[in-house]
Amino acid sequence: MIESPDISGLPDRDDLVNFALASAATAVAFSAFYQEFNASVAGFYLAASTLIIGTRELGVRSAINLLDGYADLEVASDGATATVFGAIIAVVSGLPIILLFPIYSSFSRKRYEQWGKSTDVIWALYKFKICKWGISALILGFIAVWSLGFNQLAQMYAIFTFFQMLPLDYSGAPTGPLDGAEIIRWSGFYWLFFTGLSLMFIALTI
Repeated sequence: MIESPDISGLPDRDDLVNFALASAATAVAFSAFYQEFNASVAGFYLAASTLIIGTRELGVRSAINLLDGYADLEVASDGATATVFGAIIAVVSGLPIILLFPIYSSFSRKRYEQWGKSTDVIWALYKFKICKWGISALILGFIAVWSLGFNQLAQMYAIFTFFQMLPLDYSGAPTGPLDGAEIIRWSGFYWLFFTGLSLMFIALTI
């Protein structure tokens, strides 16, 4: 049994700090990707990055409230560094380069339900469900802003979703396990479906 002092699903102080850091790093990456650096658009990229990460968090925290657990939003220092480094390369080269590795989530659960399966299988399914909700929220966010005609914001949603779907979960990766790693571990079909959707969404906004 894994006990937690707070299973409300509400963000704590560390979550909020990491949320702010991740939003700032993501805003820098998008600003460099689109080659827009003036102060008048800085607020847009920060607001857009905050909205996108917040959309994923809403999906994740909705899931954990239903699944009797909790999640922490984490910022990988190596991931944030890689994100900013990609932005620097984009500025220096003038090429549309972007790396988005600042965030991942860690999960815990109040209790394991016994479904006649091993604990490892239950845990993998639990994380799959949470990550699926997070990615689904991003997809709904894309559809909403794209249908309203906010093409650039929609493209940012699509690019962020694509990076979250990368199946990175090994020591050499500049981040913790991304959503794609947890999803592909349980279902290759869902991984292909979500990754394909993110690529299609990027193509729609070009």
